[in-house]
Amino acid sequence: MIKLIYKAAKPYLYPNLARSMTKRQGERGDYYSTQVLSLVHAFKAGWYMLELQANGCFELAQLEFRFENKQGLPFPIRANKLMKRIIYLANPAGQLELDFKVYGEGRLTQLRLVPIKASFAQDRMLQRLLADPLANQASLLSKLKQRAALKHVELNQVIFAAYNKLFCQTTEADYHYWIEELELDLIKKFECLSQTNESTCVETDYQCLLASDCTLYPSSKALLMKFLNQHPEAVLVYPDQDLIDDYGNRSKPWFKTAWNYDLFLSQDYISSGFVCKAAWYAEHQALFTSLGTQQALAILLPSMTAQQILHLPLVLVHQLSSAANRAGFDVNYALERAHLLKSRILGLEAVKANQAGLVFDFKIPEPKPLVSLIIPTRNKLTILKPCVMSILEKTSYENYEILILDNQSSDQDILAWFTEIQADSRVRVLAYNHPFNYSAINNFGVQQARGSIIGLINNDVEVIAGAWLSEMVAHACREEIGCVGAKLYYSNGQIQHAGVILGLGHVAGHAHRFAGHDSAGYYQRLQLVQNYSAVTGACLLVRRALYEQVGGLNEHDLPVAYNDVDFCLRVRALGYRNLWTPHAELYHHESVSRGEDDTPEKKARFDKEVAYMRTTWSKELEDDPCYNPNLSRLREDFSLREVF
Repeated sequence: MIKLIYKAAKPYLYPNLARSMTKRQGERGDYYSTQVLSLVHAFKAGWYMLELQANGCFELAQLEFRFENKQGLPFPIRANKLMKRIIYLANPAGQLELDFKVYGEGRLTQLRLVPIKASFAQDRMLQRLLADPLANQASLLSKLKQRAALKHVELNQVIFAAYNKLFCQTTEADYHYWIEELELDLIKKFECLSQTNESTCVETDYQCLLASDCTLYPSSKALLMKFLNQHPEAVLVYPDQDLIDDYGNRSKPWFKTAWNYDLFLSQDYISSGFVCKAAWYAEHQALFTSLGTQQALAILLPSMTAQQILHLPLVLVHQLSSAANRAGFDVNYALERAHLLKSRILGLEAVKANQAGLVFDFKIPEPKPLVSLIIPTRNKLTILKPCVMSILEKTSYENYEILILDNQSSDQDILAWFTEIQADSRVRVLAYNHPFNYSAINNFGVQQARGSIIGLINNDVEVIAGAWLSEMVAHACREEIGCVGAKLYYSNGQIQHAGVILGLGHVAGHAHRFAGHDSAGYYQRLQLVQNYSAVTGACLLVRRALYEQVGGLNEHDLPVAYNDVDFCLRVRALGYRNLWTPHAELYHHESVSRGEDDTPEKKARFDKEVAYMRTTWSKELEDDPCYNPNLSRLREDFSLREVF
């Protein structure tokens, strides 16, 4: 009943305060602008549903609210969508001020504060806190009630504090809180798992190698040995790490991936501290002695399997922050590592070093394979034409064809252009006269393609740099690689796609989405070639033989959403590594042609697709090896996992 009253009453009883706010221009940057909006208005104490909408051409804007010049409340919003958030005013207020930072062009068009009951507020906040599919409602409520009792405050206030964390950037204080509230429980969990193994763990059977500026406590070393002892086929285990100062204060955690072959080629993320089997170390001791640990691992690890190299997701290695501050990028070390790897990695043409790590150029076989770029479309010439022309005019790789799959276009301008563009021998337009089904359309296109490499391309991408296809083809031709994805930007330069992370939100999310154009990402991951469990189908290359081997995209269960993730996981299940490269760059004006899932029919279809993914890939969605269980399941910015 409360919900019905809330929905029906607000348009008539509560004015749009955005119309009454005064504005002044703030700071401007290359990709953003800011405004400061203020309003004098009498706000009563209590719970409110805040409703906001900003219209314009942007992907993300940031708002910060301040009542009576108190601490601000951050609120990320998307363009042209009504956004809602619950807020609480402990005391009456007479003034509201907003900092509005927009990445692109936009303006605030709606602002309402609708009073709601405390019970309704609690219900909505708990729904948001339980958005993580793995969250346990009973456990969360128990923890929050305990915290409320200890602090002698109402339960709603504790829930509100946890709810607000969902909208805030992670700080060092959050990491300290994580250490206090969660780390010990995680360590105990792994200790209990180790005790279930009846085999004896003898310390002399293991070797601990540690960088000179790092610390590993004896108890942590013992835990790593026990974990390695549980896996007879493994020879090495490495943990996560952070920085520690002279007073024992810890900061800047580095939560690492499980064994990530292509990331390790670019970036040594293991040698700072690990435990290995003594017999394996003795076998290669001459290599460790002559080259040092870092370079020895560069030679040894690429020839090992994922079962032999384990990752324990606990922060057990602590690097001295004073040493980390002094250490800069070692060009000589990077070049030496490049030389060692070049002589051992098949198909390498060249290796270069930059400030993030190593960059590998793989050879493209001769004769160069034909690439079939498949582009489904319907009407919207203003979207399709820039996509196709950017490929034709900018792509340096020459041996490709473009298949435009026309899904019942009716606009005369695009039909005329179809005739015109086919004068270019590289372009064919094929009619697909069936209801929209993204998977079926692409499978149809593959059947008509002539190339040995398939490129799935959305009609709303645009090429930025000419080498994009050469880079992706070089990786797609590596026999151990499955799907290859690109670095995609929104029109305003923010990151749209840099790999897919399983288990975020409904099913999966895009790594580093909304990061700045020049951002290095989480420990340089936006600048390095690496493996991801999946990549977006907006720009995906794969060998045709692999596409056909797994049966293409799933037409029956996934006609629109998550078919690319499902496809990548089926390829990975065959033993291939999916890969993302930052050296293939394109714009992606996301879903501007298909639109949003905003009708009851579309929402029902989307819910069915989500259910299919959660049922079919439940184990994979729970633990993405290319991510880390200590990182957020609700955000795409590699924030620390939420601790409520």
